[in-house]
Amino acid sequence: MYQPFELLSLSHFLTVLLCILLIVYVPRIFVGRDAAVIKRLRLSLVFLILSFQLFDFYKVVYLFGEPWKTALPFHLCDFSALSIAAYLLTNKKYFFNFAFFWGMSGAGMAILTPNAVLEFPSVDYLANQYGHTLIVLSITTSMIVFNQRPHGKDIFTIFGFTTLLLPLLYGLNYILQAPANYWYLLEKPVGSNLMTPLPEAPFHMLYLYPIAFIFLLLVYAPYYIIARRQQRATN
Repeated sequence: MYQPFELLSLSHFLTVLLCILLIVYVPRIFVGRDAAVIKRLRLSLVFLILSFQLFDFYKVVYLFGEPWKTALPFHLCDFSALSIAAYLLTNKKYFFNFAFFWGMSGAGMAILTPNAVLEFPSVDYLANQYGHTLIVLSITTSMIVFNQRPHGKDIFTIFGFTTLLLPLLYGLNYILQAPANYWYLLEKPVGSNLMTPLPEAPFHMLYLYPIAFIFLLLVYAPYYIIARRQQRATN
């Protein structure tokens, strides 16, 4: 029997470390490889992303016996996964932008603070770590192998677009009714995570909305710092 998940456990620390190593170093293997290898890489990542989306539905509905309405691909990390898959297939930058800002912040946070009730190696924990690592790995692959990157103006575009989606997600949750809770708008996620200290819904959104914008700034910060240093070096 698995024990309840603990954020500061050794198994979680080692799993996060492995995820980070994969995210950082696997893309470097493919730098400078020929076009045929790169094409296979793109298609392999897309296949892994889409196959996990199917597995996640199976896990929630058939393994855990939860209602199908909770397993539709409408969470923000699902949007990020489908966006980076679309970028890998089409090479359209706006797909990359959405995946970068919400994938690096949302999926990155989900790796550090999983929405899991039971510890490693339970199915819900492993699925959380694998699925979110796959999102961030696909993003870093796009950055390292395909030389893709965001720009400062993209922060406001993505945040504005996401704000426009909020009423639609509230409406979707209302139509599907409980226990549907996409984007965690109606209830905070279970387990130890970023939202745990926040007030109960719906008041958690008063804090989460500005926090989300801060996270977008944070994931872009390395690019801003590098640009500032280069500007100072040329002056």
